[in-house]
Amino acid sequence: MGGGRLIRFMILVLVVVLVWKVWDYSALPVVETPNFKTSVRDSQTEVTPAKANQIQNDGILNILPAPDKPEDIEVEVNPPMNVAVYYEALCPDSRHFVMKQLTPAYKKLKDIIELHLVPYGKASTLEKNGKFTFDCQHGPVECQANMVHACVTNIVKDQTKQLSIVHCMIDKNMQPLVAGQKCVESHKERWVDVENCVNSDQGASILKHMGDMTHNLKPKVSFIPTITIDGSQDDQKHVLQDFHKVLCRRFKGPKQPSC
Repeated sequence: MGGGRLIRFMILVLVVVLVWKVWDYSALPVVETPNFKTSVRDSQTEVTPAKANQIQNDGILNILPAPDKPEDIEVEVNPPMNVAVYYEALCPDSRHFVMKQLTPAYKKLKDIIELHLVPYGKASTLEKNGKFTFDCQHGPVECQANMVHACVTNIVKDQTKQLSIVHCMIDKNMQPLVAGQKCVESHKERWVDVENCVNSDQGASILKHMGDMTHNLKPKVSFIPTITIDGSQDDQKHVLQDFHKVLCRRFKGPKQPSC
């Protein structure tokens, strides 16, 4: 076959192959080009950031246990110490303890103290015809002063204010009604309520109750003032000398700032 005819034959074969390829390609299914903007918009609509974050954390959420309910969590609670002070209104040792030991310690540790003041001391209670009378270590004036103190502890419920009034009265208690009115009114309480208590059977009943509390102490009172901490009279010497230090040592809860 001549050179020219060979070239034409090859060109014809190439054309036939090209036409066949074009026809074969056109028969393929048309694939739509993806719309990336639409896909992004759709994904944002269907999967919110919160949902995506939840999906991402599903593994962690399924592994970690649910937190305890508040009622299941144990919280250590330390109740306040129950402090009772058995004293007499005209006793020099009682006066010193209230003013120099009890009041300063209470100011620093009042959040951990439940205070009970018991003004009676080494007195005795007499009953005649349903009426109570009292015989006190320092005489009738002390009995009247004890009754003023007893009425204050019954009428004034706030223990901080109660102690402040007793502290004020015991400083100069030789005229119980005068000192009582001055101290009660200076603390914004009604003196008339206290005075009515003192001058009625109510005051005598309250002071008799203070006597019962004092006489029921075990061991029996041998010195006034006597202080109990959670019912215990242990270590009275150190209680009278450094009440704050003893309270710090006895408290079972967290260490207090002043300790």
